[in-house]
Amino acid sequence: MKKILFLTLALASSVVMFAAKNVKTIHVVPENATIYVNGNEVGNGSYTYKFDKHTDFIMLKFTAPGYITKTVKLMKDNPKETIAYTLFEDEAFKQSVGSSDGVDIANKWMTITCKKGMTEDKVWRRLMSVAVDNFENVEVRDKAAGWIKTAWKDTNFTCGLTVRTRLEVRIMVGGDDEDELSYKIRVSSEIKDTDCFGDQCYEKYPRVLRKFYDVINDMQSALGANN
Repeated sequence: MKKILFLTLALASSVVMFAAKNVKTIHVVPENATIYVNGNEVGNGSYTYKFDKHTDFIMLKFTAPGYITKTVKLMKDNPKETIAYTLFEDEAFKQSVGSSDGVDIANKWMTITCKKGMTEDKVWRRLMSVAVDNFENVEVRDKAAGWIKTAWKDTNFTCGLTVRTRLEVRIMVGGDDEDELSYKIRVSSEIKDTDCFGDQCYEKYPRVLRKFYDVINDMQSALGANN
């Protein structure tokens, strides 16, 4: 009888231990981080997942405003029953502006109409002044075509991201008023992980770094009707 009881208790203990190993409690910092399991949103901050016998791993993704999205694989045989993850602050997000801030200028053409009577020479000098003040290198400076394009300017962040920014200006031809000069201006913004190398790693970034935000205002001030 004692032997049977011992075997029963041992079996029960094994079942409990097996069940515990298959249940994982996940915690994320910050607490408002959204948790996704295999692409499905399941909660915020913490979540408990129970593996079934057919599942060896799950893919976890954590997102939070102002933090870098993290994707990890959690194995069923992970010896820990509770696993904590911490997201890194997204410095690029904190040092930039976008639609969430009421500013939507990244990668979009905007039109600036110059003050009446301004000559093309004067306009060109002012355009070049703003471009050079904000970007060291200018790849294209075609006065006859009214075209300016700066080289990309990289900004690296300790969180592991790189944002590159450039300015492009083009004259608009065929306006309604021949006495007014109009230009299209675009601040292009792209982002990549610094562990990836090459132009193919970059993708459009819908935000503009704050240090380049005033470029459009500078152009408007230099050429606009308030001058």
